[in-house]
Parts: sequence; structure tokens; C-alpha cells
Amino acid sequence: NACYGGQAAGLAVLSWVESDRWDGRYGLAIATDISESHSTALFTVGAACTGTLYFPEAPVAHHSHRASAILHRLDFFKPVGWKSMAPIVDGKYSIDAYMTCIELCYATLRKKMNDRPIFSVTDYNVFHTGGGFHVIKKAFERMCRADDPSSSYDYKQQLVQTRLIPSCHLLKIIGPCHTVSSFLNISSVIMSEWEKALGKVLIVFTYGSGCAASMYQLRFDDLAWMQPLNTWKIGFYRNAIHMPPSTQIHDVYIATWMKFDYRPCGRELFGIDPWKYELDAYYLMEIDKWGRRFYHRGGVIAPELDKQYKLRVDQAEGRPKRRFWKMVTDKEPEPEKPLEDHWKQTEYDMTYDAAEFEEEEVVEEVVAKGNPGHKIVTVEVRSSRPGIEVLEHDGLDHTYQIVGSWSGYNEAEDMEEDDGVHQYTVTVGENGWEEFYLLQDNDRDRKIFPAVERSWKGKPCLGPHVGGSKLKRWRIDARDVDGNVEEDIGKPGDQYLVTFSWRKGSLKSLEWDRLDGERGDYRRGEYFLAGSWTCWDFVPMQASGDGNWQVEAQVTSLGLEFLLARDQDIAQLICPEVRTDLDGRPAEAGTQESPVLGPDTRADSIQDAAKWKVDGGLGDVFKISFRRDPADPELMEVTWERTGSRPVTEPEPRYFLVGERNRWGRDGFVEMVRIGQTSNYSCNLELQDRQEAFRLVLFKRLDMSFRPDKQDCSQMQAHEVLGPGPAGDDQCWAIGKAAADKAKAGDTFAVVFDAASKKVTWRKL
Repeated sequence: NACYGGQAAGLAVLSWVESDRWDGRYGLAIATDISESHSTALFTVGAACTGTLYFPEAPVAHHSHRASAILHRLDFFKPVGWKSMAPIVDGKYSIDAYMTCIELCYATLRKKMNDRPIFSVTDYNVFHTGGGFHVIKKAFERMCRADDPSSSYDYKQQLVQTRLIPSCHLLKIIGPCHTVSSFLNISSVIMSEWEKALGKVLIVFTYGSGCAASMYQLRFDDLAWMQPLNTWKIGFYRNAIHMPPSTQIHDVYIATWMKFDYRPCGRELFGIDPWKYELDAYYLMEIDKWGRRFYHRGGVIAPELDKQYKLRVDQAEGRPKRRFWKMVTDKEPEPEKPLEDHWKQTEYDMTYDAAEFEEEEVVEEVVAKGNPGHKIVTVEVRSSRPGIEVLEHDGLDHTYQIVGSWSGYNEAEDMEEDDGVHQYTVTVGENGWEEFYLLQDNDRDRKIFPAVERSWKGKPCLGPHVGGSKLKRWRIDARDVDGNVEEDIGKPGDQYLVTFSWRKGSLKSLEWDRLDGERGDYRRGEYFLAGSWTCWDFVPMQASGDGNWQVEAQVTSLGLEFLLARDQDIAQLICPEVRTDLDGRPAEAGTQESPVLGPDTRADSIQDAAKWKVDGGLGDVFKISFRRDPADPELMEVTWERTGSRPVTEPEPRYFLVGERNRWGRDGFVEMVRIGQTSNYSCNLELQDRQEAFRLVLFKRLDMSFRPDKQDCSQMQAHEVLGPGPAGDDQCWAIGKAAADKAKAGDTFAVVFDAASKKVTWRKL
């Protein structure tokens, strides 16, 4: 009886295991089928194979009574020699036979159960699926009416969600599978409900045209050896080949019915990459002139079978060898992308970082089979990342401004437009180089900047975009040093014409050329000091003429270590030349005899840069001097002298949070604010992940850290707060480690430090 065959095999194996003839071996019932149809009815297409193991004390046990119905119906059959792969179907007649069997099985089973409503003693419903979901929904509604004729529409819809939908997840993904469908839908309940199904009862209706049907019950006594639904989905879709809804490749498969002397052509006809074949799957290679079908594992990309697998019968029957079929031995290289496409992809990846547009949602948490102390968590990652077409020019007219180091990045100056090309003349200042970026329409959130730090001309451009915390810039470098391009070499005062163009349908382009013989005036910079006593914040130095700058400082418990910067710009640091370690970090402090380097990018952060150190006693006052020769700006000198002594004035303590978000201080610090006149200091922290580690530091000094004596410590754990002092890499607190934090990415927590009792706490805002 067609689709009933798989279930008949299962019930036969069950009867054997339950009989006195059972010899202790497990029974296996295999059901396999394929539902084929024309491409216009793909909702009726599906294929699957299941193996069901029968043994005593199984996790899903046959339970209580069952009922069957057998009728004489010609509702789905193939006459001998039928021309089509699909059978003769009378839709209305077939559905009537299906519904009649449901009513007969339900009535018989209810009678065996002393007229008890079946829904009152069962929890889930599974139906045989010969068509789509709409058919079994109608079948379920008919069963609802038989069970409780007075039930309301809303109550029935609630039952659909709780009793029926759990059995339909695989059906909606794979499609109807005829003989396999009841086993597949049972699997759907097991995989989707998992431990929630324990102790509950499932009622199954299985059917086959002709027609035969049974209705029986299963009880969930334990977790079955299957994967949770969402874990299964990951593996199922991993190697899936995406086809558009309009595909007609299925029609080529249907055409193999009754074919002779035929070789499959569907994948080649529809341009499917042969390297998407599964190496452990068998593919039809040929139907010969006698109708024999030949399959090969791995299809056209697999090598010929090893000699050990060849049979004498292959030669005796004249079976074709692997080499007679088309073989694909070399994977074609990906076509070369034009340079413009590479640049466009680079801009897209750097402007719209995929990780920044991803949102995670926990879609399933289930107990691990065989390890109840562990959970299997499935997380769905959704992306709101825009398409690459967002980088295209919008076709509107725009103005462009240039923002450069010559103005301390404080002024946005208009570029002149000439036939779609925007121009600006840059005069190189006393550093011998200038850096800049562009704005569109004078909007600081619409920056245009290069893809690499200190970029030369003619390289990929990014934007318009906000630019991020570490904005990359172009650099015109006129110095005669190793690595600089000959055509750019000049001296302070030389001028360069910067040109920018961006037309619809083309890439952004930025170039410059030195203007031979053209000279201009340039601004002299101002100089600032950042020191251990300033908490590494920049403070201005006082100009005293002829390139001289001074500042006064007193020796406190924080010592006197410092560096300088032009225009408070970290890309224009002035540091001593000192010996470095193998990692390139300073291994010693600078002295008055140390050569002066800069202004330039000397390190990623102030903390990583080389510094001068002044030796003196507590209370000693020093005048720190810096001189840059106006006639030759490359000549620089840093000196200091003791000018006296006075009672020590210690700075007020300042506390900062460092963690993974700011590379433990290398990308900045989050300052904590004192709460009134108390000893408490607080700051807010927005989580970038479900768990975030941090520690506290005093005066931005990483050697003055406050940290727990445990790794990734929660505020619930008993621990001792150590410090101030150097911290080990694993000594930190972790928000989100404790379940009580209820933390997820995007949540904001208030972190509080009680400096008097050295206690750290946090709470979710």
C-alpha cells in the first residue's frame, strides 16, 4: 500500500521484538522514498531515508493501544508501463480517502480506550504527509472536531501551535517524503522539543494509498540519540546548493523516467559547479541502452575506483569504466577580478565590518544527551550589513573639504571644483610632511580617508563614513629619507596640488603633484607635554621666543617621566631615541643626551612610546625646556634644570578602567568619576560581548593596577583585591561570567570602585 510500506516494516519489526521468538538482537526498519513532481509544484517535492531501531526500553517507546484501517481505493497508482514518473492522482478522491482513514482510526482507537478523548491523554500529533502542510493542518482540525466538537476556533489554533507544529519543522525544510514522512515527523518532534517532551505521549497517524492506515501512540521516556533541531540545521545547510525558486533543474531529473542510453545533464545545463559534489554520495553517471543504471561515488570529480574494488563481473557484463565518463580532475581557478573590484571590496570590508552588523540570538538551549550538566546552545547570527551597492556614488552634486595637520585638524577648507575634479594646494610645514583627510558636504560624519595609515596617493579610498576612533590619513612626505618617493621629495614651504574625483559608476581617486618652484607660508606649531604627573594628559608649554618652549614640574610620588607632542597630535610625538627590546618597546628612559626623534608617529599610544625621565628628590622643582631651530626644524633639543624645592603637592587620585575593549590601555582609558565627596568612583561600560573582562589602574599607570586574585572573577566570588601594582595577564574581573549578571552584548553596566575598602561592584542599568 504505497507509503504505508515503511510503517508496515516498522510495525513488523516491533511485533518481532515483542514476540516470544525474539532472540535478543535489535531490529532495524528502513524507510526511503522520493516525492517527485514538475518544477511548477516544488511544494510536493522531497526525499529522505530513515532507519528506526527497535529494542526493549527504548527512549521512545510504543505505548498503549493502536488502530488500523484498510480500504479498497485506486487513489494513487501507476498502471503497468505508465509513461510518467508521477502516478495517477485524483486530488479530491485521494484526500477523501486520507480523511476517511483518519476518522476510522480515531473512532476505533477511542473505542479501545473506553471512549476517552484522545487529546486528553496525548500531547503531540504526527500525520503522514503526502502533500504540503495545508493537508495535515486540515487533518488535524478534523481530528480536533472529533475529539471535542464544541472547541472554539482560538483554542484549535492554540492546539495547532502546541501539538502539531513541533512535528512539521523537517517537513517544511525537506518537503513531503511519502513512505518516510511519519518517521520524519516523529523525528521533528524529538529534535525540536528535546527534554520538554520527556514523559509526554505522541499520537501518530500513518497512511498509504490504496489504502492502509494506522494510528498508534509513542511515549518519551528518555532523550533519543539524535541532534537538536537547530544543530541539525547547521549541518544540513552547510553544503546546500542554493537554487532560485524559479529553477527547473528538477524537470531534468523527472525526464530520466523510462530513459535508455542517457547521461545526466542537469548540473551542466544549469551551470552548477561540479566541485560542489559530495565525495561520499553516489551519482547517476549513465543509463545504458538496456536500461541499466550506473552510479559512481563522488560523481565527475572523483578518481577512478581503486583496483581492490574492481569485480570480475564488471568486465563480464561489459560495465563501463570510470574513464568512459566525463571526468573533472582540475578545479578551474577563480576568474581574476579587475583591480577596481578588489579596491571596491576592500572599501566595503573596511567600511562595513561584518562583525559590527551582526546580532546574535539564542534560538535553542537543550540538555546534552549523556551529559545533563552541559547544554547545547544554538545561536542565530543575523546581519544588518548593507549590500556593496551602498558604496556607489548617489549621482548628486557634492562639495568636498580638506582637513589637515597644517591646521591641527581644526579647520575644514573648501576644495575648488573644476569639471568634477576637486583641488586644494597644500604647503608642507616645518615637519617636512602633512597629513589630511576629506569631508563630503562639510559633514564630519561623512569623512573620506585612505585604506591604510599614512597612505600615498593613488591608493583605495574609503567613505563617506564616520571614520572610527583611529582615522587613517593621507601623508605628503617631502623629507629625503629612506622609503620616500623621489617625486615627492622637497623641503618645508614647498607646495603640492591635491586632486580628488568621484563620478557615478567610477571609483574614488585621490592624487597629488609637487608644484615646481611654488612656495608658500606655513604655520609654526605649538608644543605640549604629557607626563606622569599630568596623568598623561597633554598640557601646553609656554613659548619664550626663537623656537624655545618651557614648562615647570615638581617631583611627586608619581615621578617625572614625560614626552612631547606638536599640536597635541599623537601622530606628531616627540620622543627620545633609546634602546628597545625584541618587541620594539623602549627598554630604557631617555636622558638630556638622548637624540630627539619626531614629530612623527612614534608608537600606537602614549603608553608605548619612549619617554624622558628626570631624577630628583620629592618636592624638587624643574624647568623642562624644548627648542626647535626655526631655521632648521630638524634640529631639536630637550633639556631640564632644577630651579628649587617646595613642599610636595600630591595630585588627587584618578582611576581608570582598562580591558579588552581598549586593549588594556593601549587604545585609551575609561575614566571613573568620583561620586560626590565619597570614596566611590564610577563609570559606565557598554558590553561588546556577552562577557567582558577589565581591571582598574591609577593615574593611567599600568604598573599601578587594582585587580582580583582570581582569573575572570565575578563579583559573586570570594576574592581579594590586589594593588596598586603590576597585574598578571589573567588577573581581571569579568562582567557576564555569573548568570546573575544577565548580561548580553549591548547591555550597559555601572562599575563602582570603593577606594577606601578596595571593593569593586557592578550593576546592570
